[in-house]
Amino acid sequence: MMNNPLVSIITPTYNHEKFIAQCVESVLAQSYPDWEQIVIDDGSDDQTGEIVSQYTDRRIKYIRQKNKGIWRLVETYNEALRLSKGDYIAILEGDDFWPPDKLEIQMKSSKCTDAVLSWGRARVVDSHGDLLAILPKDVKSFLGLSREQVLGQLLLSNPMHSCTIICRKSALLSIGGFKQTKDAPYVDGPTWLEMSLIGDFLPIDEVLGCYRRHDRQISFSMKASMIKAGLYSIEFFNKLPDDVKASLENAVEDLGAKLKCKELYSYYYLGRAYLMEGNRTLARENFSKAIFLGDPSLGAKAMLGLICSYCGIDLERLAEVYDKRNPKD
Repeated sequence: MMNNPLVSIITPTYNHEKFIAQCVESVLAQSYPDWEQIVIDDGSDDQTGEIVSQYTDRRIKYIRQKNKGIWRLVETYNEALRLSKGDYIAILEGDDFWPPDKLEIQMKSSKCTDAVLSWGRARVVDSHGDLLAILPKDVKSFLGLSREQVLGQLLLSNPMHSCTIICRKSALLSIGGFKQTKDAPYVDGPTWLEMSLIGDFLPIDEVLGCYRRHDRQISFSMKASMIKAGLYSIEFFNKLPDDVKASLENAVEDLGAKLKCKELYSYYYLGRAYLMEGNRTLARENFSKAIFLGDPSLGAKAMLGLICSYCGIDLERLAEVYDKRNPKD
């Protein structure tokens, strides 16, 4: 495996002392040897730095910075990109890890395609590493899609976990590096949307990353912000040139209607998120929008949320019971 392209692995981390060893060791275990791992520690106040410093492999580079936080996450990612020397960029956050053949599978595939990005299925695990799910359930539905169809899919719902992604550095640099919108506590969604405009994506029907869900994650602690950030795709679509919009609407059936439905359902889910955060005023505001702007089915759910906001009833417990009784709803 001589003269293989170098893969630069960007690993942002913050207070990941419980997980960072497994993250680094999963990189050391890769069957593909031509990599560098750039670990950028955003001012951890636990033992994360000490744990990483124990690894003496020269391919691992540890950088510690003053804490910038999630709203400046793009600065952390782009600093790692600036320091990278590889032709390819992979993402592996400090609480995630990889199967040992991840890089080998994707780098073999890269030789047969001009795609700017490849991705695959992810094992979703809990804080103990126990399997919760493998997502997406079906990668085959993403095979053979046109560039317009891929962008349409991303506008509606991003199926890609960043721990499975490898992209060409030249393509990433051509869009100005990683992107982060004002309301987004992450960089992946806005970045991949921009990249989908310039090149093809290659889905691979293999498990290419292990994504960990735990109670310290942004997705657990900032649900409202995550949902608001998800609405960026609608703003992104609206700013596209008219000819690009037309090609997308021709490629994806009822795209405009589906985006409108996504927007309306976001009001309902924002209401739920704000209710969980204890902000009843914003919860009621969003439930009311869902009631008056949505269809009867959505309106009924939102009305229940509105009632719960006044009566102090646990909406999430009701929703859990409802989802078990109506798994396809």
